Amino acid sequence: MTFGTLHSDLNTLRRRLAVHVKPALAEITVEAPRGDADELSFIRLVAWGYVMLNETARVPLGFLKSLPPWSTAAALLPHVGALRTSMSHNLAFDSTRDVKTMRVASDWYSRSCGVGSPVSDSHWKSCFDALLKELSDLLALAIRACDLLIDPTDGERLVVELQLRLDREWPGHRFDRYVDRAVEKFGYGLNPVEVRGSRLAEWRKVLAAAREDEIEQVMTQRIEADVLDYMCHALPVSADEIAQLLRYDDKAALAAALLALRAAGPEAARSVLDRLRDLSSASTAPATPLTNVSS
Repeated sequence: MTFGTLHSDLNTLRRRLAVHVKPALAEITVEAPRGDADELSFIRLVAWGYVMLNETARVPLGFLKSLPPWSTAAALLPHVGALRTSMSHNLAFDSTRDVKTMRVASDWYSRSCGVGSPVSDSHWKSCFDALLKELSDLLALAIRACDLLIDPTDGERLVVELQLRLDREWPGHRFDRYVDRAVEKFGYGLNPVEVRGSRLAEWRKVLAAAREDEIEQVMTQRIEADVLDYMCHALPVSADEIAQLLRYDDKAALAAALLALRAAGPEAARSVLDRLRDLSSASTAPATPLTNVSS
């Protein structure tokens, strides 16, 4: 088997899906392997396989794997992610997660070429062939599972379900407007890209579960909650600014005011502070004592 055969199998799957849903499978644009018996070719095969499994074909493969003859709830070739990470990231020996990643990669190498750390061309050839076969077997199952999409009994329902999953597969930037609205509402100066970085997978799960007519509300609620958690429900301004607005010199009084504002929540606290700013700019008289921040 060659990489060309694997690529042809992917195109077959693309054609099978394209007659039922859109978008089908995007092109994989990372550099393809040019050989099959050297370290660089193996690294490129790992990168190519990772993109297919976790980016371009993630949704269709995740759907098809639940259908006969596949029918599995397990993750698809999770060691591909471990191989990619171990080769392209600076893993820490004192990190439990990183050590686990190194162990998964080393165990796969041992099974595939007989050593935990490949060094020779024969080692890399064995690893290349092993991963190529795994990816090819996976695509063969996916192609066979596509037969269920034309089943006279269940085919139409399955196509509708797959199309819904594809429609809900938002690119990361589509979540940014929810983050922008939340940080504006709560007064946090956050970069939406950084906020969504570690939360994207969970947001997609929420999106997939939301009723069609409730997507806007559900995503707003979830992302507002995550923005608050990201900032540990911090107040929208610093204690120094609050002390200036309240004209408090007494530390105990300031602490009590901060606790009261925090209990009211960031949105209500921001409303109170905005009113205090308005009063402060309109008059030089002492600010009205803070008595009920939730009103």
